Amino acid sequence: MRFPLLAYPAIGGGMAVTVAGAIAATQRPLTALALLGAAALAAELLEEPENARLREPVGPGVFRVASGVDLAAVIVLGPWRGALVAGAAALIARLVRGSWRLGAFEASAFTLAALAAGYAFAVGGGHSGRLTLPDDLVPLAALALVYLVVSRGLLELVGGGEALQPDFRAAAAEAGNVLAVIPIALAVNQAHARVRRSRHETLHALETFANIVDERDPYTYRHSIRVAGYVDTLARALGFPYSDIDRLRWAARLHDLGKVAVDSSVLAKVGKLTPAQWDTVWRAPRLSARLLRRFELSAAEARTVEFHRERFDGRGYYGIAPDDQPLAAHFLIVADSFDAMTSDRPYRPGLSKEEALTELERNIGTQFHPAVAKAFIAVQRGQKPYDVLTPEEERELRGAAAPRRVSAPAGARDLKERPDLVALGGLICVLGGVGLGQPLVAVAGGVVTCVGLVIHGWVRLRSNRLRRAVAASVAADDRKLVFASLSRVLENATGADWTALVSWQEDGLSGEIELARGEGPHEHSLTSWLVREAESRDEILIAFADDLPGGPYAALPIRRENSALAGFFVLRAPRLLPRHARAALVASLDAIGLALAERPNTALDGAEATSPELAAL
Repeated sequence: MRFPLLAYPAIGGGMAVTVAGAIAATQRPLTALALLGAAALAAELLEEPENARLREPVGPGVFRVASGVDLAAVIVLGPWRGALVAGAAALIARLVRGSWRLGAFEASAFTLAALAAGYAFAVGGGHSGRLTLPDDLVPLAALALVYLVVSRGLLELVGGGEALQPDFRAAAAEAGNVLAVIPIALAVNQAHARVRRSRHETLHALETFANIVDERDPYTYRHSIRVAGYVDTLARALGFPYSDIDRLRWAARLHDLGKVAVDSSVLAKVGKLTPAQWDTVWRAPRLSARLLRRFELSAAEARTVEFHRERFDGRGYYGIAPDDQPLAAHFLIVADSFDAMTSDRPYRPGLSKEEALTELERNIGTQFHPAVAKAFIAVQRGQKPYDVLTPEEERELRGAAAPRRVSAPAGARDLKERPDLVALGGLICVLGGVGLGQPLVAVAGGVVTCVGLVIHGWVRLRSNRLRRAVAASVAADDRKLVFASLSRVLENATGADWTALVSWQEDGLSGEIELARGEGPHEHSLTSWLVREAESRDEILIAFADDLPGGPYAALPIRRENSALAGFFVLRAPRLLPRHARAALVASLDAIGLALAERPNTALDGAEATSPELAAL
């Protein structure tokens, strides 16, 4: 995307205002300037970058906490020094995150908006350095309105070429930050309400989708509702926490979404399926998982749903080894099988409840997980599940809920691997120390800033070195040589003990390992993870132990010149990729993809190639 030409005059104007504000600041005490500068910089660092926001089919609702600090600076310091605070904080934060041109333009937009808002405040009857309510409501309204129109006008009309559609509720909340905490609380409450409403709407949409799938076949009408009821009853009888019960119930409710791609005539067919028909049925669980993985509220259940057609002995749809099957999936396997046996089908009448339970007992240890099946049978017969389980089986079932990770506090990993943020934190301490008249705090902040900058420079140096090494490794014409060379480079840089080149099918639902170095995970488990994550917006896919045993793993998408997904370069390292390695690999994705994407008439048949395993069923 070309950088707009109209943005350059805005940058020039913003720079001029910033310089003028700095000159004005030298003639006044620095206490308030330093404190507000520290607050503005901290607020900017808390903001989500605009280019990271997912574009949604809803009206704009951009809320910036930093805007409230900018407006407070304008009121306390006046137009010029307030513009200096707004522009400098925005510029520093954005230079850390990305392009200097885009950062300079956005910072200039807020600088000019703050200056214009300051003069609007004065014209409206306000006075710098004090705010008297309700007398100053009119100048305050002028301040907020001008700031909104100028900032969003520059960002949208000049920067994005879009029609200006300001969200006045968000603007009121931003202006309200200057007055009291109540407007902030209202804005936060509105945001949470919007999130809750969005989650409910998404779940209702998925539930409607599941109903449509059930209604396509009169023999399976309300099938997913019954399966969800069985799973819910079992989980409650086992005494699971309500959150775990809900996750398992929703996994059961949505487990057949992928059948939307299966023709209804195939679902109702009496005779044996043709290979093509069987292929569509075989793909359905993966389609379900692929769909659920796209939603954060159902992502944790995707793996459980994908494996609901597996068997305890590893001879299910995708041949997943027993140790790689999530225990939560066996809740769906037993409940789904029980409902299928007790329901009438075109080719047979349904079994009685007791006949179906007897069939479950007969297949314990082969098709069904022993502990889950025994507990399910006990509950259906009106018994307490723990009365029929051994202590070992009881402990195993306690961990049967859908896997989830407790995410680290926001920024915790960034502070460890983002020395630039450490440097900015030190700068905030410097400003705070100057503003409060605490020289020791300012000196300590200066030391932290210097250390952060040194480490940041070292990380960039290592990243550039690795990027050059990666570029050299993918320069060969032979894909096998490229794979071997790239593997060696990353083994040295990250300590990786296993790498693989995975080719990908056009349907996006299967793949196979073409080349590998070292002993890695089972191909079926690896492919299942890649199916779930293939459509992720992440540039590098990361798998933890809950996703893929033996992790962490990192997968680099391999794309052809037309951006079509051709496969993945996967590596396993002792720990998550360090920042310098991630930066180098992200910058090299295009080169790696073009070098490793299969070209016409270049089939791999070398010694390192591995034969794909056939599906079990």
